[in-house]
Amino acid sequence: MTVLPALVPEPGDYRAQLAALGTKLEHLHAALRAGETARRTATPNHPANAAGTRAYQEHVRIVREMHIQHEGWKRLLHDHLELVCTPDRTRAIGVMIGDAATGDGAQAPRNLHRRGAATARAAELNAQLELFPRPMGRDEIALSVDEGSRLQVWFLVSYRIVDSERVRIHGELSLPGEAVSGYVTKWERRIPLPVLEMDGIEPAYEDGAVEIDIPVDFR
Repeated sequence: MTVLPALVPEPGDYRAQLAALGTKLEHLHAALRAGETARRTATPNHPANAAGTRAYQEHVRIVREMHIQHEGWKRLLHDHLELVCTPDRTRAIGVMIGDAATGDGAQAPRNLHRRGAATARAAELNAQLELFPRPMGRDEIALSVDEGSRLQVWFLVSYRIVDSERVRIHGELSLPGEAVSGYVTKWERRIPLPVLEMDGIEPAYEDGAVEIDIPVDFR
């Protein structure tokens, strides 16, 4: 495995750095909290990827809802990336699962799962325009080629650690600078966030708390 050089986050308060981007810790933590809550609704009887899929869906939904409702941002589907975009169309936020280095300013994290080519294109700031633009819904926008070429795509990167009593979610809001073979290999900027702690995980409901006794009349 290639050891990535550590990129020291910019000095200064993380809240000021987030504010300069038009966001807040409360918006980002709300998304991480919703993802963890959704993850816990999956049981062993669900498909193997159900927990991760549900967490991802809620990460995207809440990141969008918080910024749309409180900051006036717009929903954006850009080059297959599910994002939320600033009103001036210069910055957007997506979500990504990182590895154990996530949130650690002394290390350089990588995405845990291989990403598609769209992430590499976002890192390279390449613009992609759909051949057949779809109708825009409420609170949704589409970018022109020129706007897409200037768009900065940040990612809310998260990594969860589970013990017997607590779940700790490490996170950062970071700007990828390079992606190779589906993995981010360079970050232009990183803003590590405070760790989000949640209570422990109760076993998910599977087959019912009690057996159901159905009387049968044998004749």
